[in-house]
Amino acid sequence: MDNSVNDLKSEILFFDINETILDITSLKSFLNEYFNENIYDLWFSKLLHYSLVVTATGSFKDFLHLATDALNYISVLKGIPIDKGVIEKLCFILSTLPAYSDVENALKSLREKGFYLVALSNSSKKLLEKQLVNANINQLFDMKISVEEFGIYKPHLSVYGKATTLLNVSPQSCMLIAAHDWDVYGALCAGWKATFVKRSQHSQYILSIKPNWEIADLGMIIGKICQ
Repeated sequence: MDNSVNDLKSEILFFDINETILDITSLKSFLNEYFNENIYDLWFSKLLHYSLVVTATGSFKDFLHLATDALNYISVLKGIPIDKGVIEKLCFILSTLPAYSDVENALKSLREKGFYLVALSNSSKKLLEKQLVNANINQLFDMKISVEEFGIYKPHLSVYGKATTLLNVSPQSCMLIAAHDWDVYGALCAGWKATFVKRSQHSQYILSIKPNWEIADLGMIIGKICQ
């Protein structure tokens, strides 16, 4: 199906990729096993922290660079050395994450209903392409956008604004589907609609501006936006 931005039934649907579309279980397991403790949340928080720092200072570095920096931070904090092999393994896992079981059917159904589907990720352009191809879902997206094109990380308002400019559409015609509350919040602040995907029992949306919907399974989005 060859969807066109100018022939939509409804919103243009933007999807966050890591943890929303791709299952990060193997990534968590690798980091936790290597450091012999539950370290993933700290690593990911540091990764987000670094992404905000380079955005605020205008000194953009790609996603894998920041992921490695965050890994080095954990290494120093815990006194556990890492070598080139560990970094290579981290990069390999990031590029080969599988799609969640609900993803393929949901994306296919949305395309069949005429929605224009866009991958919008903090991953670098090269990494994003690898991720979607390796997860066998590359063909289900009409467009792929890496924040690398903008030199700014989500949830900076400019990312959402530049994405709408790139597609020549209004913010009101856009919806973000994401498993991270900060990403959803950024989209809402930019005038988009947004849906929060609750990917685990620990995943909660607690920010003040509430999303249009909260769902536990990606398949549920169809019933929401096709009402």
